[in-house]
Amino acid sequence: MQQGSWIDGRWICEGPSRLEVISPNDDQVVFSTPIRVEHAELAIEAARRAAPAWAALSQNQRAQALKRIETELAARQEIIAEAICREVGKPLWEARGEAKGLAARVGLTCGPIAADVADWKLPNGAGGGHYLPLGVVAVLGPFNFPAHLANGQILPALLLGNTVILKPSEKAAGVAALYAEALAAANLPAGVFNMVQGDHRAGQILSEDPRVDGVLFTGSTRVGKMILAANHQQAHKMVSLEMGGKNASLVCQDADLNNAAAEILNASMMTCGQRCTATSQVYVHQSRIDELAALLRKAVPKLPVGDPFSDKTFMGPIIDQSAKSRLLGLQDLAQDAGVETLCASRSIDGPGAYLTPALRLGSWRDHAYFKNEHFGPDLVLIPVSNDNEGMRHINDLEYGLASSVFCAEQSLFNDLAARLRCGLVNWNRGTAGATGMLPFGGWRNSGNHRPGALFAGRLVSAVQARLHGGGSVSAFVEEALRP
Repeated sequence: MQQGSWIDGRWICEGPSRLEVISPNDDQVVFSTPIRVEHAELAIEAARRAAPAWAALSQNQRAQALKRIETELAARQEIIAEAICREVGKPLWEARGEAKGLAARVGLTCGPIAADVADWKLPNGAGGGHYLPLGVVAVLGPFNFPAHLANGQILPALLLGNTVILKPSEKAAGVAALYAEALAAANLPAGVFNMVQGDHRAGQILSEDPRVDGVLFTGSTRVGKMILAANHQQAHKMVSLEMGGKNASLVCQDADLNNAAAEILNASMMTCGQRCTATSQVYVHQSRIDELAALLRKAVPKLPVGDPFSDKTFMGPIIDQSAKSRLLGLQDLAQDAGVETLCASRSIDGPGAYLTPALRLGSWRDHAYFKNEHFGPDLVLIPVSNDNEGMRHINDLEYGLASSVFCAEQSLFNDLAARLRCGLVNWNRGTAGATGMLPFGGWRNSGNHRPGALFAGRLVSAVQARLHGGGSVSAFVEEALRP
């Protein structure tokens, strides 16, 4: 795969230092690229030069360019999946699902997303509303979905007439290189799409420079708040934040526990729990908690953990050794919180950042274990006396991304969902279930009320209102104009 940064229609393959990607599968370097912090500046300049001509094209012309991107992404589907597996430890079967969805996103972008931001007219030709591009958009991508999440923001930005700069996670730089190769092969005009490899310094430049008109960030709450603070004096800049989650499920007294157990287990442990929508807490009616705990306690140790290239693996490694150590340290934190460990997380011998998932049981208390995001395969069951108690705990969390309600009656779900302060609320399915046909975004410390997915076009455009013809002119003005 290509080293360097893709800027202004060419690869720049020089720099004073190198960025190395260490695979969590075996702790070996699997990709290396030269980096230079000034590349971020060059990318901004290139994107600004290209912006007027790209915005002047019709949306249909830009859609044709996206069709070329679709072809190139589809042709690289397997090699991108393998890179995701190699660089972030995602099981190959799951990585293939992510890679397959890249080309498919073009259809969603040119269809429902475009329709959501279509121009509209007032009755009698009195005017209308029009969506215009922001200008230059920076996309700061995460490691857990290194291709999917950035792609879901880049394609709408391009279709709406923006020029784009991608700054990928340094933990998945090779995946970004393959993605940039695909867009380079699609023959977009120079400067329309740029990709800058680098560390946090490149991301800081892209997020703070006033010549960047929009910043789309996916990552931790801590970094997201830093980006927001750095731009508080730049009123012109659109900042969209998709941040952390402390996602919870509520299991009501009449829930189907077999379904709840399957959905909760899948949502908490898939991708090694490294999803912003992963379930980390389950509030269970006290009359059902022993039964649910028994189901999960039996199933958790059976989850296959190992080589992500094996089709028999459900969980690969955690992203790196530092994250592994932090998650193993949750045993002590949970004990301090008075939590009983039903299945302890343990390190797996050998190279790589492998560990087994944890399942715990305990009553909620004001403690860091219950309040902080862990971003790993660690699940706690918490008894509640009624639905309102569970809902209150969920709403008291500082996060508000995803939640699930397991109950028999949809009327009960609708009542609870209307009172849950989360951007996503699912009925009888896990918190990790989402679709591009609906908005996706978090509230409170999970985001700034700017959902993407179906609403992604709104993030990268500005509405302009236009009125036509004469208005209601004051009689004083008419009198003043008389001869």
